[in-house]
Amino acid sequence: MKRLFPLLLISLILLFSSVISVNAESEFEMYLSDFYQKQEKASKILKEIETDLKDGSRDRVCARQREAASYGIEATESLIKAFKSNGTETEIENLKAGLDKWRELRDYC
Repeated sequence: MKRLFPLLLISLILLFSSVISVNAESEFEMYLSDFYQKQEKASKILKEIETDLKDGSRDRVCARQREAASYGIEATESLIKAFKSNGTETEIENLKAGLDKWRELRDYC
């Protein structure tokens, strides 16, 4: 019982500190984090597709390409929201052009 109490106390402190840090994240940081996560997923899938194609495998290329493009679209939309929440409007047109490229990639197959 004496060992259980300190472990429980430490667990509660870690739990509350993680909740507090999540709440402290600004809207800009939240969108930016979402962008990085989804962009990473899209890049990983596209690299896997590239490797498979170099090895001669075309297994589920279109389905995976659409999945990567969906992540790319979501990532770019999050980045647009991040810039808007931060008051930066200068790069929005370039990001919208990038969004169109992701849509082309999705619709290509």
